Amino acid sequence: MSDIRKLRELLIRQHEGDERQLSVIFTEAPKVIVEAPAGYGKTTTMISRIAYLFASGQIPNPKRVLGLTFSVNAALKVKREVAEKLPELMGISNNPILVNDKVTVTNYHGFCKSVLKKYGYLISDLLRKDINSIRAISDTDVRKCSEINIFLSENEINILEQMDAVIKTGSLPDETEIERYNQLVVEKMLPLDYVTHNAIILMTISLFSSFHEVQKFYQNFYPLLIVDEFQDTNSIAWNLLEHLISPKSHLLFLGDPLQRIYGFIGALSGIMTMAAEKYNMQQIALSKNYRFRNNPEMLKLDANIRANAETCFTFQPSDSAAQLPAFYGYTQENEAALIVAKIAEFREKEPDCKIAILCRGRSKNSEQIEQALASVNIPYFYGMFTDEDQNYIDFHIICQNVFVRRFGRRKNLGVHSLELFVESVRAEYADKTDKTTMSLLLLLEALIKKVSTDYISLTAEDKYSLILDIFENRQLKQAMEYVNQNIIMSTIHGAKGLEWEYVFLADVERWVFPNFFTCNECLQKFSSFERCKCKSYLPLENQLQNKMIDELSVFYVGVTRARKQVYISASARRYNSYDQEKSSGFSCLAAMPGIKLIDATKM
Repeated sequence: MSDIRKLRELLIRQHEGDERQLSVIFTEAPKVIVEAPAGYGKTTTMISRIAYLFASGQIPNPKRVLGLTFSVNAALKVKREVAEKLPELMGISNNPILVNDKVTVTNYHGFCKSVLKKYGYLISDLLRKDINSIRAISDTDVRKCSEINIFLSENEINILEQMDAVIKTGSLPDETEIERYNQLVVEKMLPLDYVTHNAIILMTISLFSSFHEVQKFYQNFYPLLIVDEFQDTNSIAWNLLEHLISPKSHLLFLGDPLQRIYGFIGALSGIMTMAAEKYNMQQIALSKNYRFRNNPEMLKLDANIRANAETCFTFQPSDSAAQLPAFYGYTQENEAALIVAKIAEFREKEPDCKIAILCRGRSKNSEQIEQALASVNIPYFYGMFTDEDQNYIDFHIICQNVFVRRFGRRKNLGVHSLELFVESVRAEYADKTDKTTMSLLLLLEALIKKVSTDYISLTAEDKYSLILDIFENRQLKQAMEYVNQNIIMSTIHGAKGLEWEYVFLADVERWVFPNFFTCNECLQKFSSFERCKCKSYLPLENQLQNKMIDELSVFYVGVTRARKQVYISASARRYNSYDQEKSSGFSCLAAMPGIKLIDATKM
């Protein structure tokens, strides 16, 4: 029996005959785009596709696969699973070096840095030095950085800020704007050993545009391009991908349109449809939810939420609605007490279970939950910070500066040296005792411990790049999965990509979830009934309909963070942004077709 036939039979068994997954793996179409919701076997399918293409000779040696994702943490997870599963499928030694010789997995910035490290000198002699030793910051932070802003005019700072604003709107800057922006970074920031996040990608795009032999090298060296979480792609990441794709490229894009919750920072609406049409890609939707395969109600909840998204809330279920456990308090304090009582019950029955309490944002309402946890001495990790919080931003900048100063070009990241790095950061915050700083220090310790132990197989270069990328891209919150506490309080955006056994979505109420800007357009926004059943988001109200789909996406991401069960909550009284108590009730998200709320206190 031939090796390729053996592999086919092995993959058919491992994927349990899942026709959609096997279609992705064995398709002869060179360009494939996959709708892959959470829990549908996306990563396993991706790895099997890689193995099959290598085994069938469609990726000849010494060519490689390039796997890209927006998040540093997501890239690391994919890299870990590739390292664990690919050797067995391909019949090669379980050696990280051998795997790295076949598959490169990184985030967009990591890939662009590797390109600039080799060919950046073609843009500027200042890029002959190691790009990792140049500090990367966001365009919006330049104004706050005295080491840079004293050398820039107000107009130059505006150019940087405007570029960031354009990208966040989902627009692609024209070539003239990109050239002017890159020239400013090269002439004014690189001499100071600074570069912006956007410039790392934009300079790589310009490099490919100006030096076609470099572009062709990467197109040929990476005949298979894989993009994970494709729905989060922004305009300049998409432009970069277009420069990497050739007529001969094999493509595998995986994503879920319903998990596009980063539109406010530039994730392109309709990117999956746009890519499929432009490159004539075969479209395959994975259809089996393996996470909830033994949980009929959560399986039905997942399917019904997706059906509402597909039909713009006109879904008509053919069978009984999915039961969704819910807490309803008379006041916000009462709602918090009901949540905490259920958590206490879980702690008694399943002491080691992982639980998350997810909120739309920090508020008086979330503080009530914190107070309720403290009142019964239940320990929890505080992760209610956002990317825009100044202390969250500053912490990453300090970590980045200390890291580069301590390790420089050496990249000798032993366990002891990393522990000393953490102590150096702690020394910077010796006089700080606020809960955000304490949480960030715990996250830093958890990350370093994880890198030092579980990721010991990573090369020193990979460890260095991983840690630096996390600081540069402000993604330390993704290390919440590594902390010791079993109970996490976080925003839903901060929890994307993470999972817990049980998840509590708090404040699923009008004016909160959906948010103020969505509810404010609703014709029934001041109705007095306990549960909102507004119909104003149906097809006649197109603008509101789009906002509601965006809100449903955030809701869906929160629901799919649960491995076993999700709970939602609301109360008859809530605190608004001025800490005034107002009447409230469950929002229309809790009353969408195919969902039936049940009393969580009786479960």
